[in-house]
Formats: sequence, structure tokens, C-alpha cells
Amino acid sequence: MTPQQNLQLNAQNPWPGLATYDETARHFFYGREEETQELLRLIRLSPLTVLYGKSGLGKSSLLQAGLFPKLRQEHFLPVYIRLNKANVEAMPFLDQAAYWFQEALKAARADCPDFTAGENLWCYLHRRDLEIWSTDNQLLTPVFVFDQFEEVFAGANPDLSQPLVLCHGLADLIENKLPAHFAGQNLDKPLIEKLDLLTQHYRVVLSFREDFLPTLKNWERDVPSLLKSWCQLKPLSRARAIRAVSQSGAAILAEGAAEEIVDFVGNLDKSQVDGDSTIEPVLLSLCCYQLNVRRQVKKSPRIDAELLRNEGQEILESYYANALASMHRSVAEFIETRLIQGDRYRSSYPVQLALDEGLLNQKQLTELTDRHRLLRIDQQLGTPRVELIHDRLVSVVRKAKERRRVKKEIKRAWLLAVAAIFVVVSFSGWQHWEGSTKTELIIQTAEAIAKRSRDQLLMPLNQTIAPPDRPVSIKKGALIYVQIRNDNQRQAASQIQKLLMDRYYKVPGIETLATGPSTTEVRYFRNNEAGEAQAIADVLLQQKIPNVTTKYIAGFENSKAIPPGQYEIWFATDAFK
Repeated sequence: MTPQQNLQLNAQNPWPGLATYDETARHFFYGREEETQELLRLIRLSPLTVLYGKSGLGKSSLLQAGLFPKLRQEHFLPVYIRLNKANVEAMPFLDQAAYWFQEALKAARADCPDFTAGENLWCYLHRRDLEIWSTDNQLLTPVFVFDQFEEVFAGANPDLSQPLVLCHGLADLIENKLPAHFAGQNLDKPLIEKLDLLTQHYRVVLSFREDFLPTLKNWERDVPSLLKSWCQLKPLSRARAIRAVSQSGAAILAEGAAEEIVDFVGNLDKSQVDGDSTIEPVLLSLCCYQLNVRRQVKKSPRIDAELLRNEGQEILESYYANALASMHRSVAEFIETRLIQGDRYRSSYPVQLALDEGLLNQKQLTELTDRHRLLRIDQQLGTPRVELIHDRLVSVVRKAKERRRVKKEIKRAWLLAVAAIFVVVSFSGWQHWEGSTKTELIIQTAEAIAKRSRDQLLMPLNQTIAPPDRPVSIKKGALIYVQIRNDNQRQAASQIQKLLMDRYYKVPGIETLATGPSTTEVRYFRNNEAGEAQAIADVLLQQKIPNVTTKYIAGFENSKAIPPGQYEIWFATDAFK
């Protein structure tokens, strides 16, 4: 029985994102017609077919949404199997295959004999009288499809110390060999007479990641036909990717949007010609799915080039950030320093060396390769090396790396700024403060300055503080920061901000701090600026703001943190009532 994901794809939701296309989604799976026909041809001719390819290319989708419907048309019965490593001692691999086979028979409502007590899969399939009939009276041939077969081998799962031993039963099934227990002295002759030892009325498909090809080849002694009938899955070409997107999304794509999406996913940028010219299906499906989500949020009838321009890069950046969200920052640093070369190209790193150096652990590596499909493992000159799945992600990683560098500088600058403020307070102004109320005032001022410095530094890299759209105050350099207590005051404070700017003050923004004075204050930081502070207070009083006072904050006469001509308005909680 094929595991159903309940994708429920339809014309308005034709892409599964990072999920796998299952058989229910077959009407929206395009672009792999040639590989589907090749697999079908191999299965007709050979008892064993091998499918391998790099991670993220869509092997599971090809099998379920592409191959399985074709198999059913030709009276094969596909049996989708993901072997459970954790349960192998309680249920050996061959017994797990038997379980999924019986589930597939039930789902197909096939007419066939039941398993007898103690009968294993090999014996059942070699019964002389075995016939499996479909509901429309067609003889069915089972096809056992072992997906992600690399998971049972050491390296993919270190807990399995002897995977080859565990797979002996599967080897007998695949090669149609007489199991070892039949070679003993105490043969069950009545059982042997019921079996046809020479026939093989079933097929086997093994699907696994390409980087495990050397490991799987060690199994050839038990399975000599392992690589005699094989199909290698490769990335999509541009033409096939465009066809796949345009056919699945025909109802929601604007004219030319498919080409734009494919070119966006397949290229680092318009000027880059040295990167991959092929398309990674996992990135393509992710981008299409997320664009469709944003189309629905905007209630737009079509996905067009403008939507892609506005949202495309953010989709990839979110994909990268989400993949690393639950991991230690050292994993991101490993990717951003070891897996990109300069600003334009991917690099790779030996898997074992990365693990030995503690740059990431096996669980994190598995998450990033199998679940998030951000990384892949590739065999290069016989050495498994980890790399990003496509050059298209280099710009995303590069930007994240730059953002990480800036954040480090911001943190350092912010800590220095806070430290400087408290040093100034301690040595220049603390003696002016008496009682808990004044102590509270200086803490509020320090918090406001620190928050202001941090917020300005944390703005996007390509954004700067907008210049005032009016001349500065008559008192040269006058600058007013507005502090509100909650967002309910923002609209009224915005009107005050406009009023002050009409009077030629520079008011760069409105900040929210939950703590503050009980009455509205205009704060100034130098004795000779009391007059200007009162002028600002008069503007507020004219607007019916109650209980407005001016407040001198000592300790900043020679401060660089607060330059001359800077003022603060602290609104009380009832300022606009």
C-alpha cells in the first residue's frame, strides 16, 4: 500500500512544496515522462530494476506519481515499501515486506489465497498454485518497490551494525535463490512439493541515493544482478521544467510565468553563466508552492512575473532560514564558510571530516539532506562530500553570511554603546540623582538610547534612515525622539510628529517603551537647551496634552551618545485621553 499524504492537489493548488507527489497527485506530476517509460521498460524485462540519483531530484515522486499508475495499467501490482530500521529485530525486513504486500492486496481488493501461519514471503510467492486476480479479472504481478533503500546500510544508520546480514532474506527474494534453511537435513518435504522453486512471478525495484552506490555495490556478492538493469535520475532540463510547471499550473499561471519561474530557480542571477543550467525539482516545487500561497493571500487570479520579483528571493531565504532554525548556529557557519566559494560558486566538504571536526553531527546532516533537502552528499573521487543542492542557493547563503557578520558587529557596537552610557552616567552624573525616582529616570534614558541604537543598526543592509522631508529646526541640528507607552498611542503621536515637522524639527520616528514617567515630559540633556525644550512643550500644550513638563537629565553634558540639540518626548499613559 502506498503511504498517502492527503496532498489533495487541485487546479488551484497543483504543487506539494517539499512534500512528495504520491499516487493521488499523479494528475499534477509532469516532466518525468521519459524516466517513467524507461523504468516501465526495465521492469518488463528484468526481475530487478535499480533507480538511483542525487537527493532532491524526486525519486519517490517519480515512483509513486509517475510509475505506479503505469504499472497498474499493465496489470502489475505496485507494493511501496519503506523499511523500518527501528523495528527490525521485532519484524525482520522480509516480514516487513510481507506486511506491506498484504496491505497492497487488501487495498486492490485482489482475489488471492491468504498467508498461512508461519509462512514467509518467499514461500508464499513461490506457491505452485499462486494466482492474484484483480477486480476486473486480470492476473496481477507484484512489484516490490523498496524506496530510500540506502537507509538500511551502515553510514545512513550507524545503529545497524550488520545491514548485509539483515538483508540476506531480501537477497534471496531478489535473486530467486533457495533460502539457506531449505538446504538442511530436516526438510519439510510436503512444503517443498507445494513450491515452484524455479519461477519468479514478481518484480523488485530498489531506489536509493547516488552517494550510496559504492556501499550498495558491496552487496553484489549476494545480489549479482544488482546493477544490470538500472536507471539514473538526473536534474530536469530547462525545457522539461518549463513544461512541467506550465502543465501543472495551467489554471493559475500568467502567460510567460513558467519560463520566469524556471529561470529564477535555475540560475544564480541574470549575469551568471557559469552555474548549473539544470533545474532541481525540489527547489522548483518549493518556489511554485510558495508563490501560489502568496497569490492566494493577495487574492490574485494568476502567478505573474511581478509576484515572482517581489517574493522569489524571500521564498528561498525563508527556506534556508527554516532549515536551520532548530540547529546550532555552528551548522549555519559551516555552510556559510565551507560550502560556498567566494560569492558565486558552491564548494564541497568531506562528510567524514565535517563529522570528525564537529562542524555538524549525523542527525543534523540527515535532517538537511533528507528532510529539508538543502544539502546533498556526492561521491567525488571516491570520497563522500557534502554540498548545497544547487548553485541557485549560493546567493541566499552569501546574504545570510553577510547578515550574520553585520549582526556580530551590531551586537558588539550595541554592547559598547550601552557600556558607554552607563560609564558616563556613573562618573559624570550619578551624583546629581537622589532617590529612586531619579534613578528610574536615568535607567529609562539609557534603555531608550540602547534600543534606538540597536533598532537603527538592525535595519536591512540596503536601507538607511530616511532624511527629513522638511528643513531642520531653526535651532541647528534639533532632533526629537518620540516615546509612546503602547501602540494604541501611535496614531495620535503620529499627528504630533507631523505637527513638529511642520515647525521644522527633525522627528525620525516613534518608539515604544512600556516604562516611562507618570506625566508627559520633554527631556533635554544640556542646561543651555532649556528654552528649546520649553518651546517643544508649548507645542504639546497647545494640542491639549495635559500636564506637560520639561525635565533636565544630568550626566550627558559631554556625552557622544546624545549629541547637542537632541530632545525626547515621553508621553504618559493618559496623554491622549
